[in-house]
Amino acid sequence: MLWRRALAACVLAWGAAAHSALPEAVQQEVQRWLNCYSPNYSSACEIALDSSSALGRVRRGSALLLGSEVDAATRARAMEDLRSAAAEGYPPAYESLAVFLGRGAGWSEGLRWRWLGAEHGDTDAAKQLSGRIGLDGADRQSAADRMFLSWVHCHPASFESSGPTMSALNDARKASPGADLAQVIAQVHAKRLNEAKAKAENFLHGCVPGAYYLASLSPDDQAWVRKTVRARMAQTLKNIKEAVRKFPDLELLTLPEYQDLLPPP
Repeated sequence: MLWRRALAACVLAWGAAAHSALPEAVQQEVQRWLNCYSPNYSSACEIALDSSSALGRVRRGSALLLGSEVDAATRARAMEDLRSAAAEGYPPAYESLAVFLGRGAGWSEGLRWRWLGAEHGDTDAAKQLSGRIGLDGADRQSAADRMFLSWVHCHPASFESSGPTMSALNDARKASPGADLAQVIAQVHAKRLNEAKAKAENFLHGCVPGAYYLASLSPDDQAWVRKTVRARMAQTLKNIKEAVRKFPDLELLTLPEYQDLLPPP
């Protein structure tokens, strides 16, 4: 148990050194989207921004599909936005596609996107998949799938949803009207980092042992599941890092300080 506490403390000691300021172009993009929250959130504003970035396409596509009147042309435009962002490897697009495809005949395709989202560290995707009836098998592969999803959902570096993040940034901006966006982002990050200590402890003490998933398995199968899940989570953390390098705005949705947090082999 001591190594878990030591590991969590080590991660926290890295502190803000792992957090870097967003590039100016990305800050300008985020500022444009935040302006759609003033004074109240407006989906029409997000649609009108007509951004070509992956962030912009996902937010615009989602806003279009959540509108009160979604005709065939609107849906086609929205799905084109989401699919193009997904094709570029933008993780939030995977879960957005899963959400909207899951409402119709595209359920099986949506399921594939949702798994891709979980494998790239999307908290919501992991949460949704963990409730699937098809994952209730007693074999070791089913146990590994369920345990892996719990790790993704528990891990403090997994991607959070952009909606709550934007709302948090907007609230912080209102609370500090004289601060520039970089300062607001730093404030929100510091708050999340402080809250993440408990999440890291829960990951190490609650999710990693996985007693609930392993109880019915033989010792050999338990060892196989632990090894398999750790390897899958290690790859997921690599996927998160790569996505952030490619799309700097994603740093708003993760905690870089925890992107190496894993139990020993």
